[in-house]
Amino acid sequence: MKMDTSRPKLDTQLLSDLLMIAMVMVLTILFFEYYDTLEEEITTAVLNSIHDINNSIAETRVGS
Repeated sequence: MKMDTSRPKLDTQLLSDLLMIAMVMVLTILFFEYYDTLEEEITTAVLNSIHDINNSIAETRVGS
């Protein structure tokens, strides 16, 4: 007798695909829910980095 092993593999692949789709959907929902907060935090981090770089350049010019 020949065992049919392709069916469980197909079900496992389908389950894996569904899990990935669900994770992407949850991440998308979370991203849009917290978009404003994320944008504000990223903007603050970038502007602080630019400010620090400008201060470092200014200190280098004054020091030399």
